[in-house]
Amino acid sequence: MYLKRQEKSARKKARKGQATVGSPTSDAKKSPKDEITCLEDEESIFDADDYFLDQQHIQEENHEMLRRQEQFRIAAKYVADYLLSIPEVQKVVLFGSVAKPLDKEVPRFHKFRRAGIAIHHECMDIDLAVWISDLSHLRVVQKARSRALNDLFAERQIGVAHHQVDIFIMEPKTDRYLGRLCIFGSCPKGKNECRISGCGEPMFLQQLGDFKFESKNLNEDTNVVLFERRIETT
Repeated sequence: MYLKRQEKSARKKARKGQATVGSPTSDAKKSPKDEITCLEDEESIFDADDYFLDQQHIQEENHEMLRRQEQFRIAAKYVADYLLSIPEVQKVVLFGSVAKPLDKEVPRFHKFRRAGIAIHHECMDIDLAVWISDLSHLRVVQKARSRALNDLFAERQIGVAHHQVDIFIMEPKTDRYLGRLCIFGSCPKGKNECRISGCGEPMFLQQLGDFKFESKNLNEDTNVVLFERRIETT
């Protein structure tokens, strides 16, 4: 629990009083033991001041988490609009934390974690499931993602790196997960990730070892369909 303002003030006053009471003169020499005890007290007071959180601070952090989620949603729409121009892309779905109302949790930020205060979940990346009929066009999908994010920054001043947009490649009709769109500009890149069995087959289709795509990610209640191409049948 964080310290209340009254407790904070009382501890400061107590500390100030201890500095003058009990010493015969102001020039009295302190023993090494006294110096260590004083240092520990100062660190304790510093921690209390450093981790004091008021409601305004908490509200600001919650607002920032919601603002970032909204920015990621805009970025997802930009990428989907660019993928729409690729005939082989049949469907794009946004899932994960960006797609649904944010839960509250004690975050990784030291102040909030130390105080045990829960705020809205921090969105770290954008998860897109993309159904594509021809995997030889994955490099084209890569370029579309990059162009979309470049235009997003130029037009809206929203900065999202290409590696923050995770594209999960799905097989049409079966909804089977095939792999993840690689973030590297060449295939193979020669990185450790490229040595995983099946990675780069076909090119730019990345495999992540023991990673397993959960079918619940495609639950209609927790995702957003950004576009679905109407397939004409004869």
